[in-house]
Amino acid sequence: MAKSENPIDIYRRHQRKKELKKNKTSRIQARDAKVAATRTVEEVQAEISALERRRDRFGKKVDGHAGGHDDDDRHNDSERKEGLDSAQIKKLERLRKELKIVTAATKERQAQLEQRQLEEHKELLAKQKTVEGVKKINEEKYSLVQRFASVYYDENMNPFGAPPPGQPSLYYCDEEGKATTRDAR
Repeated sequence: MAKSENPIDIYRRHQRKKELKKNKTSRIQARDAKVAATRTVEEVQAEISALERRRDRFGKKVDGHAGGHDDDDRHNDSERKEGLDSAQIKKLERLRKELKIVTAATKERQAQLEQRQLEEHKELLAKQKTVEGVKKINEEKYSLVQRFASVYYDENMNPFGAPPPGQPSLYYCDEEGKATTRDAR
């Protein structure tokens, strides 16, 4: 059947092509997002190295030496690819793309982690500037058992039983308050 020259048919074909292109890009983006979320750099590098070893092992030249390092890289690549079939070559190319995606995602996650840690540190510094903030930090840090069993506990001066700077945490281990231990039980 020949394509008709009807303007409506041409418009529909054009719209269908646009829709197919849009679907293809959305599939690629979804696949790349999944790869970035689930794969690690080490996994991808291991798969790449396995395929490259296979390529080098089976892609030997007729005169006896493997596809080594020649000056002509284009010729060298075609010799090396002889050991892989077309599906494996496409997989190798896809893995190289995945490696770039995963590396970028890892860097982005690392940057976000550093940003979050910086924000948490700023919040901690802001809490330490108020009496209520310091009290809340100490309540989170020292449990009730640790507070009252601490050698350093004082109802007014040290209600959390925090040790002085440079001193280890010590706790009473008997009821008379004579023997001490580092264990808060």
